[in-house]
Amino acid sequence: MAQRTPWKLLILLAVWGAMADRGDTFTEEQETQIEIVSIFFSSISICGSSFIVFMYLRHPQLRSFVFQLVVWISASDIVFSIGNAIGNPRDGTSQCYAQAILIQFFGLSSMLWTAAIAYTVDRVYLKNKSLENVTELKRNFHLSIWGISSLLTVLPATTGNYGAATGWCWIDVNQNASAGTAWRFLTFYVPLWGVATYNLTVYARVRSALDKAIAQGTENVGSIQHLQRMVYYPLVLVVCYIFGTISRIQQIFGPPVFMLVVLHTIGMSSQGTLNALVYGLTPAVKKVLCNDGRKVLEAPSVEDVNRGDDGLVSVELDGKTPNNRQEKV
Repeated sequence: MAQRTPWKLLILLAVWGAMADRGDTFTEEQETQIEIVSIFFSSISICGSSFIVFMYLRHPQLRSFVFQLVVWISASDIVFSIGNAIGNPRDGTSQCYAQAILIQFFGLSSMLWTAAIAYTVDRVYLKNKSLENVTELKRNFHLSIWGISSLLTVLPATTGNYGAATGWCWIDVNQNASAGTAWRFLTFYVPLWGVATYNLTVYARVRSALDKAIAQGTENVGSIQHLQRMVYYPLVLVVCYIFGTISRIQQIFGPPVFMLVVLHTIGMSSQGTLNALVYGLTPAVKKVLCNDGRKVLEAPSVEDVNRGDDGLVSVELDGKTPNNRQEKV
C-alpha cells in the first residue's frame, strides 16, 4: 500500500487541478511584465551559457571530463533560454507549440546533465571506483539523457496539453486540466526534485568527506575543496526551481499569484547565468581571463588544471581513480 501512495497523491493533485478556477487572472499589463522579465533574464543566460561553451572551445587546458558535462548543461541552457526568450506567444500558434517543446525538452536535459555530474563525483571521488571506459560512459550519458528527455516531452503531446501556461507556453491546464496537471508533475517536477534530492545527497557526502579530511589532516583536503565547488552546479538547479515548484503547486488550488509567477520566471530564466557565475569564479578561469594568467595561456599546465585548479576535477581517460591516476591530455 505504501508504494501506491505517490500515485494516489498524483491523481489527487490532478483532480484538484481540474476543479480549480482557471479564469484569466492576469491583466494584459501583467502578462507583458512577465514577458519582459523572461526575455531579459533569458538573454543574460544565453550570454552566460555561451561564455562557458566559448571557454571550452578556446582553452584546451580547461577541458576536464566533468567540464565536458558542464558544457552539455550550458548547451541545453542556451536552447532552453532561447525558448524562454520567445516571450508569450498566442495560444494555438506554431510559435507557442515550439516554445513549449523547447522549454520541456531542454529543461529536462539540463537537469539530467547535473545528475551526470553528481554521478561522476559519487562514483569516482567518493566511492573511489574507477571508470573503466569513459567513452562508453559518455555514450550512456547521452543515450539516457536525450532518451528520457524525449520520452517525457512526447507524453504531454499525446493528450494535446501543450499550450498557454501563465506567461509563456508549456504544459496547458486550461483544456484537459486533469491530464495537464498530472503531466506537469509526472514529466517535469517529480523528475526535477528526484534529481535535486540525488544531487543534494552527493553534496552532503562531499561535505562529510571534507570535514573528515580536515579532522584527519590528510593531504587531499585541497582536492576535496575543489570538488565541493564543482557540486555547486547541481545546487543551481534547486535555487532556480524552488519558486517554480511553489507556484505550480499553488496553481493546483487556485488562480496563479502574480508575484510567484514573476519569481518563477526569474528563477528558471537565470539558470544559465548562475552556472556561468559559478564556473567563472574558479581559479583557472580567473588565471585565463586576467593578465596574471599569461603563463597559463602561453604554456598551459594540464596537470595543474586536472588536479583541480579549475574547480572541476577531471576523470582520466584511462579510467584510473584519483589515488593512482596519471595526467594525460
